[in-house]
Amino acid sequence: MRIGVFSYRLPVRGEKRGGIERSAHVLAQGLAERGHSVVVFSHDPAPERSAYQVRPLPWRAFVDTWLGRRATMGYLGNILALLPDYRGIDAIIAHGDSLLLPLVGKPVLRVMHGSAIGEAMHAATPGRFVLQCGVFVQELLTSLTTVGTVAVSDNARRDNPFIRHTIPHGVDTRLFNPAPRDKSPGPSIVFVGTHEGRKRGSFLLETFHRIIRPALPDATLMFVGPEGPHMAGVTYHKGIGDVELATLYRRAWVYASPSTYEGFGLPYLEAMACGTPVVATPNAGSNELLANGEYGRLAEDQAFGPAILQLLTSEASRRAYEAKGLLCAKEHSLDVMIDRYEMLLAELCGVHAGSSVSA
Repeated sequence: MRIGVFSYRLPVRGEKRGGIERSAHVLAQGLAERGHSVVVFSHDPAPERSAYQVRPLPWRAFVDTWLGRRATMGYLGNILALLPDYRGIDAIIAHGDSLLLPLVGKPVLRVMHGSAIGEAMHAATPGRFVLQCGVFVQELLTSLTTVGTVAVSDNARRDNPFIRHTIPHGVDTRLFNPAPRDKSPGPSIVFVGTHEGRKRGSFLLETFHRIIRPALPDATLMFVGPEGPHMAGVTYHKGIGDVELATLYRRAWVYASPSTYEGFGLPYLEAMACGTPVVATPNAGSNELLANGEYGRLAEDQAFGPAILQLLTSEASRRAYEAKGLLCAKEHSLDVMIDRYEMLLAELCGVHAGSSVSA
């Protein structure tokens, strides 16, 4: 099958990228490794050792500006998505802004990585709240008009009942797998995200400084994200690749995330696959993936620091959550995820071919 993928960004070493960009790469790579011809239309170059081609999207200079990002993603991006040359493509997978894509006359599979209304309800500024509310209206319209709309979680479908399918993220256990001997000699925490916004890395830094370090002076925090304030025991890791990320997951005793909203929560899954227990604040993604505390520890803000501390100081508790987390990771196989996307793509192409013949 000849597959086109629309994704603004892809993982780039040394640059901050999020879960959507990594998910777009993993899906494109998985489909290409199964023999499909995959072309990704993006503003970023192909990552190292990618099995797919990349063709540049237009408007990069504009989209890279402060105004361009806000005007394009969720709005003008619906026009941008029409500009690539999709001739020779059997089906399109869109990781954003696909409202107008059916106009190109190809089957469209739109992946919803969460819910814009969920983002809006946890926005840090009024401006972002308004922008995300507008995006949510377009998500509703897209789901109404595109039969191949996929949510990565059931909570996203609850926010948008017009979504037709749910395909949870899968984890590549060839890369993300446990190695108990790699654990750091002293208590350690890993976090993936940003300082501000819904990820709340600053809250974790403050919690580490105020609660964890006084109790465990040799504790360390590996912050996978932008550089931040110099603090004892804290190291920053920006723009690292999956190999380095897996190494940090395996090294850490605990993965901690105080995020207020996740559409899925891919770092939770990757950490569990590496045999690292998860402590998270309750949100749509953590509640669903961690099964309301079955596979990982859920704690509100006031109990978040003590929950991390309890796991760091109790080997028995860590071992129990490690075992449960590995079971959760096993249930989210990358192979099963790719299987389901392949089946849906084949179904969409069949329906499209049938409608073309009827016309």
